[in-house]
Amino acid sequence: MKSIASNRGIIVGVTGGIACGKSTVSRLLSEKGAIPINSDEIGHQLLKRGSPVMGALLEAFGPDILDESGDVSRQKLGAIVFNDRAARERLNAIMHPPIVEQSRSEANRLVAENENCVVLIDAPLLIEANSQDTVDVIVVVTASTQIQLQRLLENRSLSQTEAHTRIDSQMPLSEKVKYADFLVENDGTLEELEQKVDGLWHEIRRLRNE
Repeated sequence: MKSIASNRGIIVGVTGGIACGKSTVSRLLSEKGAIPINSDEIGHQLLKRGSPVMGALLEAFGPDILDESGDVSRQKLGAIVFNDRAARERLNAIMHPPIVEQSRSEANRLVAENENCVVLIDAPLLIEANSQDTVDVIVVVTASTQIQLQRLLENRSLSQTEAHTRIDSQMPLSEKVKYADFLVENDGTLEELEQKVDGLWHEIRRLRNE
């Protein structure tokens, strides 16, 4: 864990695998007082018509990725990149820099204004984007492959093959865990997860008081 200056707030990055519960952990921490910055939401805005990266996306993937409104269709784009590692890397090279810039700029502003605040960045690709040094604390949320598959099949209407493809397209959880300051295993119930997040929040706040 990197040294945290005493005259500013703490930036916490929450990451992990697909269907592991990152968003739920982020929501629970936000309910306790953390200020959320959602990297996924920034990414979604960058897929809108008129986005500063639209030209690069069209050059890389062609006009067929657009929907009727002129926005990039996440479904069409996903069908391309989840099955093609080179395409996925091209997409990441286009999207990651502005996502990182916007989320970190906002986080740095908030922690500079309030030394007691905890700013939360929900960043699924924190490690893949080599952005781990832009946060003070890294929380990695994990689940077993069986649980990931179960959640994807139940909640995202994917086929077994599609679910496996999405899991396999990501950095292995065993690699992400190596970067964790705090690890949250989420194979159980929501009530069990809430108890773990209670403990996590206590530890994060303790860092501010040291």
